[in-house]
Order: sequence, then C-alpha cells, then structure tokens
Amino acid sequence: MTADRSSPPEPGPADAGATGQAAARRPLLALSATFAIQLLVSLAMSMASVLAPAVAPELGLPPERVGLFVGVAYLSAMLSGLLAGPSMLARGPITISIVALLATSLGLAATTPGIAVLMLGGAVLIGSGYGLTNPAAAIVLQQQAPPQRSALFFSIKQTGVPLGVALSGTLAPALYFWLGWQAAVLVLALPGVLLAGFLHPVRPVFDREAGGGRKRSGRARLAAPLLLVLRSPRLRRLGALSFVYATTQMSFLTFLVTYLKLERGMSLTAAASVLAVAQLTSFVARIGWGHVADRWIRPAVLLGCLGIAMALSCVALAVLPQSASYALALAVATACAATAVGWNGVYLSELVRDVPRERVGAVTGATQFLTFFGATSGPVLFGQAISLSASYSVAYLGLAVLPAATGVLMLLAARRERPARS
Repeated sequence: MTADRSSPPEPGPADAGATGQAAARRPLLALSATFAIQLLVSLAMSMASVLAPAVAPELGLPPERVGLFVGVAYLSAMLSGLLAGPSMLARGPITISIVALLATSLGLAATTPGIAVLMLGGAVLIGSGYGLTNPAAAIVLQQQAPPQRSALFFSIKQTGVPLGVALSGTLAPALYFWLGWQAAVLVLALPGVLLAGFLHPVRPVFDREAGGGRKRSGRARLAAPLLLVLRSPRLRRLGALSFVYATTQMSFLTFLVTYLKLERGMSLTAAASVLAVAQLTSFVARIGWGHVADRWIRPAVLLGCLGIAMALSCVALAVLPQSASYALALAVATACAATAVGWNGVYLSELVRDVPRERVGAVTGATQFLTFFGATSGPVLFGQAISLSASYSVAYLGLAVLPAATGVLMLLAARRERPARS
C-alpha cells in the first residue's frame, strides 16, 4: 500500500528543532512571493518572441533574429542557475530573487534604445535573472511549504510560467499599439522593480530561515553542481527525466499549430485556438497533478506515469486522422498538454526531497541546466526529424519513444526505492 503522505509521523525528541522551524513557516506568503516572481520573469523572458514580428522591421532586422536573443537568454539562464548555489548560501534566496527581478527589469530596459549590443546585453540580464528564480524558489518552498502539500505548492508556483507567457502575449501587443514598443517594454519592466521593493521588508526573515548569510566555501565552479547531481543515482535519474520531458514539452508546443495547419488542414485560427486551450489545460493540470502527488500517488510514481501518458498522447497526435474534427484535435492536444506540460511542479517537489538545505540551490540549478538544455535543443532536433522524414506525424511517433522509456525507467526505480522508504 502507498503510504499516506498527508499524515506524517509524530516528531520525536530529535525532531524538536524541525518542529520549531515548522511553527515559524509562512507558507502562503512564500507561495505568493515565489509565484509572483516566476510570473514576472516568465513575462520578461517571452517579451522578445511576442514583439519580434512588429519590432524587428522597425529596427531593420529580420524577425527570425529573435532566435538569437532567445538563445542568448536561455544560455545565460543555464549558466546562472549553475552558479546559484553558493550565492543562495551567502546572500539568501529572497535577496537573490530580488536581484533576479531587477536584472530582468534592467534587461528589458536595455533593449529599448534598439542598439544590437545593448539588446544582447539585455538578453544576458533577462536570462540570468530567469535562471536564478527556480533555485531560489526551491529553497524557500522546501523550507516554508507544509510537507504534506509540497507538490501542490511547487505546482502552483510553476503555473507562473504559462500565466507569465499569457500575460506577455496579451499585454505586450496592446501596449505596443497604444504606446509604441519602447514604452511598452518599459511599462512591463516596472512590475519587477515594484515587486523587488515589496519583497525587501520580508527578505531578512526568509533569508535567515533558509540559512542565508553563510560564508562562501571557495570559488563557485560551473561543473561542481553538475557533478553533485551526476554522482547521485536518484538526482541523475531526475535530471535525465527533466531533459526528456522538457524536450517533449517544447517540441509539442513549438510545432503544434504548424502541424495542425499543414498536415491536418486546420485553419490558422482554429489551430492557434487549440494551442491556447492546451496552454490553459496545462495550467489546470499543474495544480491537479500537485494535488494528486500529495494525496494519492507518490511523486516518483506519478512522474513515471506521466511519461508513459505523454508518450501515448504524442502517438494519438501523430495518428490524428486527416478528417479529424476540431473537437477530436482539441481533445488530443489537451491530453498532450496535461501530461507533457503539466509535470514541472511534481518534478521539483520530488527533486528537493531528502536534499540537504544547503544543497537545494545547487541541485536545482544543475538539473535546471539539463531542463533548459532539453527545452532549447529539443525543438531543433524535432525540426531536424521533420526534415529527414518529411512528416510531422513520424516525428511525433519518434518523439514518443523518449518519454515512454523514461517513464518506465522511473517506475522501475520507484518500485526499487519503495521498500527502503516504507
């Protein structure tokens, strides 16, 4: 039988310190802060993609150059996440989150002169801020979230990603038409500064409770967090899972509209609406899977099941009939979104389980490196598969193999671990 995760054992004398820490928790404030941070940095990260079609011609650039901006931003995020661990210990996670917010706001402002060097510098700042937020939030939520609601808290925090992208897609075009692109970018940079100011008064409390203020132990090295993950079978397995699932997620999101239009004959409007509903589904699914992981299914087991489910969803998408109705296409796409885009919060809660507090930032940053690597390389590889096979359907069938194999391996590992934890 699966252990009841909602009823932790009574603390003994050795747990008195932990009980005192639990009494000092501020879970709702921690969740609100980490969610708001995630939302705003996600908004900043997606701004370039939203405004590129309109702004690039004004700057005399081809719209596809946005790929360079996004690539630089994600590379910066990957590297800043690797360096995050020592910074969290020395300064504290909320202090680093404030730095991340200010970096993304400054990065947005740096793009407004329209000078190429400054725009690339802005990409570095935005990406660096984005890469710091997950390790910082992991430390805060590991410390502040109720243990029996850990997956739900991480999942709610992760809904800031699709909401941030949605806000960017809604607000940025409207502000562009009203104010012009420079003013629009500056307006959307302002909330990050305001949130940083709001967090400043609570910074000492959260940083102190998360162990901030320790001295740095030597110089930060890029390889050290990755080696820490690679030496642990459990963390190595979760890092590989995040790479595969992120590859699946971004391949699905990037090519869904094109696939439905070119190979399944849907209109652009209809295909885009399928994507929009799929994104909404992923928002709901993230919260739902977090609740399931806390109540009924261990996170490790649920992650394995989600891998198999997303593989089956990709197969269903690949074999979608040419004459498929809008309702059928929508149902298959929402199944893909619920699994391939809904796994993140459960994954993060499982990642930080049993990780010592002083290593949470480093572990999250290292596995985030693998996640972002999958997110950036996945669409490239999927596009190459389309070119080689001349078929989106074949590419989706090939893609399904990755999460299926990963899910099975995760379930086998969870089964081996179960006796040791019971």
